[in-house]
Amino acid sequence: MVSLRFLGTGGARWVVAKQIRSSGGFWLQADGTNIHVDPGPGALVRALTQLPPCDPASLDAIVLSHKHLDHSGDVNAMIEAMCQGGWRPRGALCAPLDALDPAQQPVVLPYARRFVPREWVVTANGGPFEVGSVELRASLKLQHPVEAYGLHFRTPSARVSYLPCTRYFDDIIEDYKAHAPDVLVVNVLRYRDSMDVDHLTIDDARALIEGIRPGAAIMTHFGTRMLERDPKRLAHELEDATGIKTFAAYDGWVYDVA
Repeated sequence: MVSLRFLGTGGARWVVAKQIRSSGGFWLQADGTNIHVDPGPGALVRALTQLPPCDPASLDAIVLSHKHLDHSGDVNAMIEAMCQGGWRPRGALCAPLDALDPAQQPVVLPYARRFVPREWVVTANGGPFEVGSVELRASLKLQHPVEAYGLHFRTPSARVSYLPCTRYFDDIIEDYKAHAPDVLVVNVLRYRDSMDVDHLTIDDARALIEGIRPGAAIMTHFGTRMLERDPKRLAHELEDATGIKTFAAYDGWVYDVA
């Protein structure tokens, strides 16, 4: 059984600062293996208040796609919870080098990093890295102000690919298409605007879904304009346009992949 629990579906500074949507990332569970992806601000509280709770002490890995605070704000709290205050070192930490390296303004604190016995420094097309029943591989390097990589999760029963924050460029399609995801989770922060920023818009999402052709697509990590236009309605429009089943995640939603 593979499931995705969305502990938060908000993105961008304003949505996160106001907690219009939560910013806890998502929790992947696959055949007894638990992985928390991008634990942003409030992730620990969101995990513990789920019904049933997501127990941090059951985590096998914490994964950062990149070090921006809306993706990593609770990473140290989650490490401590996973390792029970450091008294029971366990699990794995997966993150780009600039999130870890003391010379590059890291977000993972050195004392917390010592609690985790396994570490994978994520690099372009890196892996595989085994976490329980899950095999992780990194995507190509994405176009973002800090080091950022997508993740491809392969389990015995399903394949899940995660595309975090990036500017659109054509090579993304070939990278993700090669992994043939059953589910594509894609961060769609912006609707349509003229701002020149390294984030995906709804039109970018359509091009990616059409090109990659996943079994299903899930949009998350919404900015203000996306929320104003109702992500659920936009997901229906994308599904009509692409022929691919498309969902808009919401806080606390669980999607069973297989």
